[in-house]
Amino acid sequence: MGYELIDIEWQRGPAGEVLRIFIDKPGGVGLDDCARASEAVSRSLEELDLIKSAYSLEVSSPGVERPLKKPKDWQCFIGERIEVKTIKQPDKKRRRFRGILKAASDEDFELEVDGCRLVFKYSEVKKAHLLFEA
Repeated sequence: MGYELIDIEWQRGPAGEVLRIFIDKPGGVGLDDCARASEAVSRSLEELDLIKSAYSLEVSSPGVERPLKKPKDWQCFIGERIEVKTIKQPDKKRRRFRGILKAASDEDFELEVDGCRLVFKYSEVKKAHLLFEA
């Protein structure tokens, strides 16, 4: 359909299970895009009968605090402010870092935090996303 799959989440919500799918395309996605993708995904899931329990399907854009998942994502957003939560504490003091993404390769990325440059492997990252600043 011309959309890039950004992320998939399966969560237990107050009203039951929720399948969230985040999509994007050049120029961004709108409500019509989300509706078309939701219809197609819903039809496919129904035909394949993969999910046996009741659930709600939500399709949306990744938003202004877009998650960073693949090396390509990191490479596209060099120069942007991001937040990274690591799996373990690389400096024994903290696991959450906010800074400017300075470089990104296929294996790791460089983040400038408080004037210091830190290098992280993608395998060390639990979660990362762009930071929105108004």
